[in-house]
Amino acid sequence: MKFKFFEHSHQDLEKRIFISYFLFTFFLIGVLLLIEWQLASFGISQNEEININNYLTAFNIGKNSDKLIQEDSVTSFSGNQNVVEAVRNKNVKRIRQLCPDDLETLVICSREREIWYGIRWELIDRYLPQIFRQASQNRSGSFITALDRKLYLISFSPCLTETLSEMVGICIVSKRIDISSYKINSIQRTILLPYGADSDLSMYPEPAPISNSIKSAIQNLIEAGKNDVIVKINRDYAIGVSFMYDLEQNPTSLFLVIYQRFVNSFVQQSVLLFILILIAVSTIMLSLLGSWFSRAILSPVKNLSKRMKEIASHPADLGGFPLQYTGVLGEMVISFNGMNAALIEHSKTLREYKFITDNIQSGIFWLDADYNVVLCNPSFIRIVEGNDFSDVSGKNLNRLLDLKKDIKSSVIAGINTFSDLQIEPNKGRKKYVILNIRVEGTDEQLRFLGSITDITAETQAIKAKEALELELIKSNKMAEIGRNVEGIVHNLNSPLNSILGYSQLILRNNPEIKDIDKILDAGKMAAHIVKGLLDRVKKSNASMIHPVNINEVVEQELELCRHNLFYKHFVISEKELQPRIPSVMANFGDMSLAIANILNNAFDAMKDSLNKTLHVQTEQKGDYVLLTITDSGIGIPKANLKKIFEVNFSTKNIKGETRYGLGLAITKQIIEKYNGTIEVSSKVGAFSTFTISLPVLK
Repeated sequence: MKFKFFEHSHQDLEKRIFISYFLFTFFLIGVLLLIEWQLASFGISQNEEININNYLTAFNIGKNSDKLIQEDSVTSFSGNQNVVEAVRNKNVKRIRQLCPDDLETLVICSREREIWYGIRWELIDRYLPQIFRQASQNRSGSFITALDRKLYLISFSPCLTETLSEMVGICIVSKRIDISSYKINSIQRTILLPYGADSDLSMYPEPAPISNSIKSAIQNLIEAGKNDVIVKINRDYAIGVSFMYDLEQNPTSLFLVIYQRFVNSFVQQSVLLFILILIAVSTIMLSLLGSWFSRAILSPVKNLSKRMKEIASHPADLGGFPLQYTGVLGEMVISFNGMNAALIEHSKTLREYKFITDNIQSGIFWLDADYNVVLCNPSFIRIVEGNDFSDVSGKNLNRLLDLKKDIKSSVIAGINTFSDLQIEPNKGRKKYVILNIRVEGTDEQLRFLGSITDITAETQAIKAKEALELELIKSNKMAEIGRNVEGIVHNLNSPLNSILGYSQLILRNNPEIKDIDKILDAGKMAAHIVKGLLDRVKKSNASMIHPVNINEVVEQELELCRHNLFYKHFVISEKELQPRIPSVMANFGDMSLAIANILNNAFDAMKDSLNKTLHVQTEQKGDYVLLTITDSGIGIPKANLKKIFEVNFSTKNIKGETRYGLGLAITKQIIEKYNGTIEVSSKVGAFSTFTISLPVLK
């Protein structure tokens, strides 16, 4: 049963081959017929265009010859200075003596457009404004126009003085055109007629549909603004048209060639018969060849192809093909079996490598010469935050990693490893990676191989440790300073109280001494300052987190700034503190340190400014308290705006001082510790604004 089924399938295959070859033969012959038909049509069309163009050229030569002869005559006459003088004086008798016989229709117009010589008639009046405009620019010309279905050639020329600086009049000559004089002797029909005449074609023995088609074609050509055009009306007729225009470029007449197209039917029938014979012979030969090809080659190849499809569907089931053929097919089977054996070994190796690359944590990738991803493992897709291979395939590595600089040139130069590299794939969260890339190939065909390892967790742990160490150093330093200040303040209180007490006693016993009041005022001021400093030290030393009123912190820091001589004598302070502003949960000392750092930076920035204004504002926006500090200082360059909060970055360069760039870094760390944010905006030479946002106490 299996053998009969295979034999039946084999017969169906031969039938399909026969039909396919038969259809292919007809298709091939059809293509050849179409090509030959197009070539014949092209040859006929080229011959028609050459003949029609010859008629149009002959007509244009005759027309231009008449125009040149008449234009030369009128130009020669108008250029005669005797004529110019006679025209200037309007001497009719003298003009008649000078006028040659070929200018019997001469009309002379004065500079005032008055026709004083010759017969005034309709065409002259119609075109006099256009002729005068042309002649006033020292131009001569000719054109053909129509009147009452008659054609006229009109030529004109200005009468100029010897210096060509004055036009005394215009000479105009008209000549009726004999239509028959332009008819070219040929077996084709040539017609010269005024444009717009409805029945001009009726005198020619052409069928009425052809005449209507010719009129329609002429109208379309006029609307399209074309001239000297060949149009194929139908299978039997083609026309060539040359239009003539007046001074306003309006069509006045046309020359028409009606060309009868001749087709050699005998040649067509011969070619068709030859093609039919070719089809019959080709069909028989291709059928015989197809039958042999199916038995000897196609059937074995089909079996081999079937086995290859089975392997493609199930790559794991690689196996050999039985050696049952000889000759070239036998060698093909041997090669196929050898290829299968190699594929089995190669597939095993590939599966092992794929298992390794799919399960390592580092991303592995392959880039083309344009730095686009060609191949990668799943870890690479995970690191760049893609969903599958289609999200990264063909994408540029720099864009996938959102790198700020192109590292391709560095890799080509020999720099292969980029450690602690910050990336932001898909505009998501920032990551830190180690990137290793090496280049292979030649200049004509470069490729890049590399690996990428995500070290974000390790980097964040190191940064957290550094931040903790910095915080501990700051806390210990502030605590030590606080203890020292608190001791100093306590030691100042006793002598200060003695000064105030003795001053009051002296004032009571000696009221006439007015300077004692100044001593008392200064002492009270010193006591107030000492008390404020003592309160700040006590609050700063309290490490617990509790509700803090930002207005209170700002007032205290501004009060302490009054002892800064620059602030006291030069800076204009402006405050807009919102009353009854909600408290925030924080450490008072932390908030005091953060605000003090920003104020000190503002004072430094305003040292060299003409306008020294400090504006401090607090307000509530939604669930956040906003503190805005604006100074009129020198501003911060745009390139440094993202760096000012980094440790060890400082824009201050004061002679004799060492700046460590810790102030704003500590401030940012403090604000973020309490889930707040700090932002900065600046304009160089104008201002800098720091905005602190902290969540309100709920």
